Formats: sequence, C-alpha cells, structure tokens
Amino acid sequence: MIPILLALLGLYLLVGLVFGIAFAFFGGARRIDPGAAEATWGFRFVILPGCLVFWPLLLGRWRSGSPPPEERSAHRLASRDS
Repeated sequence: MIPILLALLGLYLLVGLVFGIAFAFFGGARRIDPGAAEATWGFRFVILPGCLVFWPLLLGRWRSGSPPPEERSAHRLASRDS
C-alpha cells in the first residue's frame, strides 16, 4: 500500500512541476493576477513550489480566468459601509 501511495504522490508532484513551470513562466500567473505581469524571474522561482502543491486549484482559476480574490476582513467590510 505504501509504494502505491508514494507512486501517486510522485505522479501528483510531477504533474504539479510541469504545470508549475507553465503557470509561473508562460503566462498563467499574470492571467489570474495582473500584479504578476511585471514579476521578476526570482518571483517566478519563489512561487514554483506553491504551484507544485496547489496546481489543481490554480488550474481551475487559470481556466476560468477569474480575478484575484478580494480580502473579506471585518475592517475592509466596515470601510465599505462608510
């Protein structure tokens, strides 16, 4: 059972690596976050490990083209009401 789980984990991370390279270096990051359009190569390398892990979530956001999420804290909600 353990070898199967490790093989699945390896496959998940391999898909994440392929996705992460495409996402970070070829346009996915700038599509879902306009602030990443002017990002440096260093930034792209820094986000790569997160792309490895969260690739299903990022793939869904990339495909839908949804805008960046907006913070919904009590402070921000109160400032809208004023």
